[in-house]
Amino acid sequence: MLNLKNASIYGTIFNVMNDIIIMLLIAFWHYVSFRIVIYPKRSFFFKEDHVVDEEKIIKKEKIYENLLKIKLWKDKIPQYIMKNGFSKKKISNLNIDYLKDFISETYRGEINHFICCLIIPFLFFISTKKSFLVFSILILLGNVPFLLVQRYNRLRIRRIILKLKNKNNSGSISPSKKILKEQRD
Repeated sequence: MLNLKNASIYGTIFNVMNDIIIMLLIAFWHYVSFRIVIYPKRSFFFKEDHVVDEEKIIKKEKIYENLLKIKLWKDKIPQYIMKNGFSKKKISNLNIDYLKDFISETYRGEINHFICCLIIPFLFFISTKKSFLVFSILILLGNVPFLLVQRYNRLRIRRIILKLKNKNNSGSISPSKKILKEQRD
């Protein structure tokens, strides 16, 4: 006969095994989402600016800066650089094609982190309430900050492109110290 003590142990073992399976599923989903976004060419992710008004861009930037205090923490989170990729910590030149590639990479990163979050509704059906809450919070904490930084950086790069286009319609200029300084600030 099964007593309550044994039933409690079996229930705990089942919950632990279920949580391990869920962790493996989450890791697999993150791997799949990463593989999905690395194959398309950068041009697949680039979209011409819908926002062409610098004031609108600045207004959106201020939301990230004032509400989310993004400048305080954006440089503290790690970045992933793919093989043959480029660092997204700083802009190395002001060539418009390079900046468009940079924007494409921000879209790629944002889409990757968004896809990673899409597993959360599925977890609701396969996990306990406590596990769902813990895993959902961890997934959001591990993806939303990166997603926000991608969006913020894209706004800043769009503003730089607008300044460059206004300054010179040829598509490329020599780096201006003023524009690079503004990008860092």
